[in-house]
Amino acid sequence: MNFIEKSNKVLLFIAAIIVIIAIGKNIIKDLLRKDYSEPTVQVIDHDDAQKEHQKPKLEKRYVGQIKDVHLLEITSDKIVEEQSYSANAEMIVVSSSLSLSSNAVNLMFTKVGEKNNLLFSSNALIVEFSPTQEKETQYRNILSKNIYSVAKKDTNKDGFLNQYDKKELLVSEYDGSKLTSVMENIEGYQIINNNLVLVYTATEYDTIYYTFNVLSGELLKLDTNL
Repeated sequence: MNFIEKSNKVLLFIAAIIVIIAIGKNIIKDLLRKDYSEPTVQVIDHDDAQKEHQKPKLEKRYVGQIKDVHLLEITSDKIVEEQSYSANAEMIVVSSSLSLSSNAVNLMFTKVGEKNNLLFSSNALIVEFSPTQEKETQYRNILSKNIYSVAKKDTNKDGFLNQYDKKELLVSEYDGSKLTSVMENIEGYQIINNNLVLVYTATEYDTIYYTFNVLSGELLKLDTNL
């Protein structure tokens, strides 16, 4: 076997090793991708909730600080289906630099030396959250209240609470007090100016838009008929 033949075999061997390594990396990446999925919130009924293996698992995670209030999220893998829902106060809504987990079902507001305050009396999935914003920046508008988009019922009947269910728009003071409902059955919202929120709902045939003034609480429907 001459030198050229030996060299070719060595090169082929090295190339084969490189190909095997590349394929192996892709397989590992695919496996890791398949293993990871966003946390979900399953809806269970009251009878199932009494069973030991079905009890919701609640966990706390520190999110950040709004003024003098420290904010913690409460996450859960399950929510007990409610026949009706009432919040522990009035309600109103915003989008956030304080990011929440995909399975956040409540928020705890706590100040040094004071008793903590839970946002909801009954857990509900927080789909979107916008905290108060005192100063206008290049990317954020002034917001005088906290805004929340919350899914309380499994409206699409897939067994889970998620962004595909109908949501309710809520607002509160920066510390979670005075929780107030703005509108039910929304698709989503967007902050479009200082203390001004665009809210949209959807029917089978059309999308309907509203503006919500955070300061005055005024909700106005926009005429978008063709």
